[in-house]
Amino acid sequence: MSGRPVAVGGRRNGAGCQKKRETWVPATPAGARTARSIVHEAAAEAGLEGEPAWDLMLAATEAVSNAVRHGKAWPNDCILLATEPSPRGLWVQVCDLGTFDGAVGPAPLDATSGRGMQIIAALVDRLEVRSRDGRTLVRFEKHRARSPRESTVSSSRSRVRAA
Repeated sequence: MSGRPVAVGGRRNGAGCQKKRETWVPATPAGARTARSIVHEAAAEAGLEGEPAWDLMLAATEAVSNAVRHGKAWPNDCILLATEPSPRGLWVQVCDLGTFDGAVGPAPLDATSGRGMQIIAALVDRLEVRSRDGRTLVRFEKHRARSPRESTVSSSRSRVRAA
């Protein structure tokens, strides 16, 4: 299967970004590379640059790698990847047919795996994990970096409110 987007409402919003894209990525280690490329493009369209874009790409790599390693592919031997612009940045969703029954918590210090969800949680601004009806959905959002002016204004407002 190719990493070509599945048509999902090809309308574009005012920023020039598609509303939502869904793509089947191979349930193989190469699928993570495909996901990274798709997320990189969607992040750029959503105005994510620099570190926020890299964080999102790494989180997507981890999510797809987890789905390949611990989940179950769809009947087409793929994992479903979706990107969707949000008012603050970009949502990414990774869905497989496996089940996730673990909590997002620290792995033992001597563990050689089991840190993927912790890595994703540390990189993104919002993380949701749902496992039901024979499917696991990992959904996360990364916000655009604030400009220095926005940070200063926000900090000033915070200080005023706290006083």
